[in-house]
Amino acid sequence: MTQPSEGGSPLKLGIDALLSTVGSRRVGLITGPSAWTADRGHPIDFLRREATLAALFAPEHGVWGQAQAGVHVASTIDARTGLPAHSLYDENQEPSAEMLEGLDVLVFCMQEVGCRYYTFMMTMARCMEAAAKHGLPFLVLDQPTPLRGDVVQGNVAKTIFFPLPLPIRLGMTHGELATWLAAESDWQLDLTVIPVEGWTRNLWFDETGLPWVAPSPNLPTLQSAVVFPCTCVLEATNVSEGRGTTRPFELLGAPWMDGFAVADALSERGLTGAAFRPAYFEPTFSKWEGEVCCGIQLHVLDRDVFDPVRTCFHLLEVLRTLHPNELEIRASSFDVRLGDAWVREALEAGESAEAVWQRCCDEAARFGVARRSFLLY
Repeated sequence: MTQPSEGGSPLKLGIDALLSTVGSRRVGLITGPSAWTADRGHPIDFLRREATLAALFAPEHGVWGQAQAGVHVASTIDARTGLPAHSLYDENQEPSAEMLEGLDVLVFCMQEVGCRYYTFMMTMARCMEAAAKHGLPFLVLDQPTPLRGDVVQGNVAKTIFFPLPLPIRLGMTHGELATWLAAESDWQLDLTVIPVEGWTRNLWFDETGLPWVAPSPNLPTLQSAVVFPCTCVLEATNVSEGRGTTRPFELLGAPWMDGFAVADALSERGLTGAAFRPAYFEPTFSKWEGEVCCGIQLHVLDRDVFDPVRTCFHLLEVLRTLHPNELEIRASSFDVRLGDAWVREALEAGESAEAVWQRCCDEAARFGVARRSFLLY
């Protein structure tokens, strides 16, 4: 697939190279709706037409993106293709020997966010490990990382909380992450990454010429993905992160919140690239379903200078200051998302949001240096 990037040079996904590489081998495809392309359709379609597609593997949200966040996806027979669609988001989160039986190669093809909070990268890692264990080659049809590939932000997760030692915003494509995982693990894996042609690291997704397809139901737009590394942590609180509204992750609030005071307090903190508007909303599902919430809408005015991690910590500090008795944080869930307990403990102990953010910057900078040898672009 070829599309003009912002700079005018063609951006090409390696579909033809993928088809040439898999040849007549029986393919197991790990995919979701965001793998769709404007000129060739979904990989399910072109692999069925031009290769031997034998099985599908469903990440969180399912092969067709129908399931809400956290809802287990059942293994089934895909109604459209008649192929087995094995769940990787149920009791089993990695392919079993039975699922892999009769396959010759596993192919990973999905677009996502480039943020540690998203589950697709863990799905890829588990599938890579399973492929190595069962002697199957593993192919990644690489795609651009939506939030630019030259920015790394946030603390690096400790593996006691999150299986991969990654920052919140890692600035790596799936192919680069797979290269890093294969090199850093003891897997004996036959890995092939089919790169994107014409992509440069400073491009946002809407500068690539590729259509945005929601990788999950609550990331309908690139704008929701831009704020996702900031407001996703609210999943571990009693504050709505905007699920059940038309602006998920941009709207946040609760029936007990004074959104006008929160907006004013955040506006005084010099958080570059962002503006905060008092807002009312009523979620149709998820937290505070059917109740009117007062809160704010986070507007990103300049995404190149907006720091979602810094903004997140200031938001939490403001909420703790203005609503110390109402705000509830589920420690275990929060620590899993932040990849460590120290962030929560530091904020609870009164360390300033700015100081916590600076410590995270130091960790992100070290990761940025360590990842360099695995970058493909």
